[in-house]
Amino acid sequence: MIRLLVLSTFLVAACSKSPGIPTPPGLREYVVIPSATSTAITTYNEPHYAYIIPDDKRRNQLLVFLPGTGAEPKNYRKFIRLAATKGYHAIGLMYPNEPAINQICAGSGDVTSHSRARLEIIDGTDRHAGVNVNTGNSINQRLTTLLQYLHKAHPEENWAQFISNAQPAWDKICVAGHSQGAGHAAVMGKTYPLSRVILFSGMDFLTNGQIPDWVQNTTRSDRFYALHHEQDELLNIDIVKNGWSHLAMGAPATADQPIAPATRALTTKATPAILLPSRFHNMTVVDVYAPTTIIDNAWVHFLQ
Repeated sequence: MIRLLVLSTFLVAACSKSPGIPTPPGLREYVVIPSATSTAITTYNEPHYAYIIPDDKRRNQLLVFLPGTGAEPKNYRKFIRLAATKGYHAIGLMYPNEPAINQICAGSGDVTSHSRARLEIIDGTDRHAGVNVNTGNSINQRLTTLLQYLHKAHPEENWAQFISNAQPAWDKICVAGHSQGAGHAAVMGKTYPLSRVILFSGMDFLTNGQIPDWVQNTTRSDRFYALHHEQDELLNIDIVKNGWSHLAMGAPATADQPIAPATRALTTKATPAILLPSRFHNMTVVDVYAPTTIIDNAWVHFLQ
């Protein structure tokens, strides 16, 4: 577990280097401080990012992106903006993303540990001693209050279509995430009827070889998509492929050449755009690491 902690520290340091990048023509960008949407939000107040294309190309689906440990939505704007250009209402959501759940749970020997910890972060119900997230600071509530805020500020854009009975309208929502965020996205996909789940460089595991309960659960696995680098420093590719197998995601294919439409699990050997620490773990979706080949192949495939 020491190696996991060190590499997570590199991930945080590297993500903080993400430069400012201009918004592409044709997109509207909204930068929203979480506490501006709800007085209940008291922690993890780095900005949410939201994007929308201002014409009839909207597909009336929402993409929500969850950052990795210690990272922020600003580190993933390229993928979120690409989703918006494909017609999604697109959000990069800030949420309580420390410590890493695998650090808490991998050595526990408890197949329910990961899902209990993640669900507490997702909905704020107390389930795990290693996590302390209340309802107001949970992913679900942060998403709901952000959608309400955006709808009030821009009613003509119909952000409210993604709210139902004061909760997210899950069947209209795709959730994607990187690293820790990928694990949350996956558990949400097993808990709620999401339209799609996209996992970048993420998988839960136990060091005793047992399989976490959500990984053994094949519910809605046909909606799961994933990308992992063969040389990932933080999560061994064999662990990830074993998880994909238990999730019934189908045989993995390479993202480094044209991708068959039905493919859901992808690996890559592509060279990261920059050679900073944790580069293989980050290159699947972090702005400054992602090479053009991954953007043009895997990202476009996932957002089809």
